[in-house]
Amino acid sequence: MASYHRVHPVIVDGAPPPVPEQNKDKLPRPPSADYGDRLPITAPAPGAAAPLRAPRRKRHNRCCRCVCCTLLVLIVLIVALGATAGILYAVFRPKIPTFRVERLTATRFDVNTTSMTVSDAFEVQVVAENPNRRIGVYYDGGWVAASFNGTELCRGAFPALYQGHRSTVRPLITLQGETRLDSAVAAQLAQQRQAGFVPLTVTARVPIRIKFGALKLWKMTGKATCSLVVDSLEAGTRLRIRSNSCTFKLKPN
Repeated sequence: MASYHRVHPVIVDGAPPPVPEQNKDKLPRPPSADYGDRLPITAPAPGAAAPLRAPRRKRHNRCCRCVCCTLLVLIVLIVALGATAGILYAVFRPKIPTFRVERLTATRFDVNTTSMTVSDAFEVQVVAENPNRRIGVYYDGGWVAASFNGTELCRGAFPALYQGHRSTVRPLITLQGETRLDSAVAAQLAQQRQAGFVPLTVTARVPIRIKFGALKLWKMTGKATCSLVVDSLEAGTRLRIRSNSCTFKLKPN
């Protein structure tokens, strides 16, 4: 019986084993020399530097310019207004008008001790003086009130009028009211009337416009406060004013 010898492949170090014919198509193809020629047209060549992008204009630059221009315009306006105000002050030398109570008459003053209410009416003559030579004053209404120990007793309307240069006006104002008092205030009012030493506060709030020549400025508020002490509160009598202290201020609206 003949003996068959099988031939076994010998693997030499460093050499790959042979690949069967049916698996050759599944192996990856080796890179060819023209591999770079088959890259997409938009892809840069291997090793080439990336192209620089064109710089974009930033929107915040425009915003900064707008803000700077606005601030510049505001600064110019403020400087111009300040210079105008300085010139007007130097030319006209404005002074604040004065305000005081000249006469006070009680036309009605009834106290109901049962209901603790006061029904009263006063005639108040105030004096407003304008010391300016070139400035006029417009009084656009307003109100005047009289109070005792922080409790308002009556109120009336200040008339609308114009006060010329270096002039004095004496409007007569009627105040009326009906007020409910608490027990402490009612007791104190009775004691002060009996002693003939009654403290009253007359307050006025009047919208005012200042006139520089032909120029009328914006509206301001004149705030007057007069602390009075009268001898009595008897109806139908002109009250004697023992002390009179008034302040007047102008504040922008």
